[in-house]
Amino acid sequence: MVGCGEQETLRATCYSASDLEFPLHVDETFFLMTGKAARALGLAAVLSVAMSTAAKAQGGGITHVDTVPAPSLRHNLVGDPDRRAMTIYLPPSYSTAKHRRYPVVYLLHGFAADHRAFMKGAYQNLNVRISMDSLIQAGAVKEMIVVTPNAHDYFDGSFYVNSPVTGNWEDFIVHDLVGYVDRHYRTIPKRSARGITGHSMGGYGSLWVGMRHPETFSAIYLLSACCLTSGPAVGGATPASWKTVLGLHELADTKKAGFVPDIIYALGAVYDPDPSSPPFFMHFPYKLQGDSLVEVPAVAEKWNRSPLNMVPTYSKNLKRMAIAFDAGRQDAFKDIPVNVTRLDSMLTAMGIDHTAELYDGNHGTWIRRRLETKAFPFFSQHLH
Repeated sequence: MVGCGEQETLRATCYSASDLEFPLHVDETFFLMTGKAARALGLAAVLSVAMSTAAKAQGGGITHVDTVPAPSLRHNLVGDPDRRAMTIYLPPSYSTAKHRRYPVVYLLHGFAADHRAFMKGAYQNLNVRISMDSLIQAGAVKEMIVVTPNAHDYFDGSFYVNSPVTGNWEDFIVHDLVGYVDRHYRTIPKRSARGITGHSMGGYGSLWVGMRHPETFSAIYLLSACCLTSGPAVGGATPASWKTVLGLHELADTKKAGFVPDIIYALGAVYDPDPSSPPFFMHFPYKLQGDSLVEVPAVAEKWNRSPLNMVPTYSKNLKRMAIAFDAGRQDAFKDIPVNVTRLDSMLTAMGIDHTAELYDGNHGTWIRRRLETKAFPFFSQHLH
């Protein structure tokens, strides 16, 4: 355990490089997929040695667990707190280079996860601190701060969108969180030094928040972004899922509804919230007639305000940003690889520079690898 730095915090736990649990592994087969085998294999060899050395180092970065006041989340209708935990990775020189400032990557977690998702090994033993220390040691990325806020709410996920039901999560990210981090840590407080990324629901939030706030962020990377369009199969929904949602009568019953029904409730709070309609304070685009699902057109139109459908509205903003996104071809959420292709086509048609990739894998197969070899290097290149 080491000190958390010069700032006094509301709640803080720090971990040093001596707490390393898992060696970082770079698989040469990934580089072979890029079509630059000779150079990539050489890089893989360098990374393998350097990362092994970094994994044993005692002078790496630290992970700081902090609490952020969240006035944007006050008065939500489901009783969630207005103080939110976050993890923040501080790079190796942070504790010694007292006047140095750093770019920041905001890394958003997925549905039913929390701020520890990228630290506790859920993704192929991923620990952001270990990965970043190793990549920095190898010269693969420059020193950056990485922040993951806790967006786990009553419905298991906020989607990082403003809602009177669950709170103004977009405002929390853009104002409360970014403002807090800039005030309490040695950041470079400029859009050119901030990027936003995330996996699954975090990818949804990264696109939504990023394209709406080019004054705050300058780079976006989406990892297997889910739910970018609505429809009967959104979030993996089936007719049975919708019948479960439409068959419940008390807010507390949602706690037992299941993963996919919870996604539907979370999206309902985003797309058609209604504070005057208890107990769920939202409307759904389908209703039950006997044993059949029937669309409710007025509500379905509101649910169509999904991130992918709103991309043309924010085309000027997106032209100001560095953009990349990817997903696995075998993702069990069938809409995800389809939407990668759609987003690629839309941005191309609008003349917006970007990088898109589909790779062999499912929803979580290579998330650690994608962060280490794609997302973090992307931000290292584009954040100034």
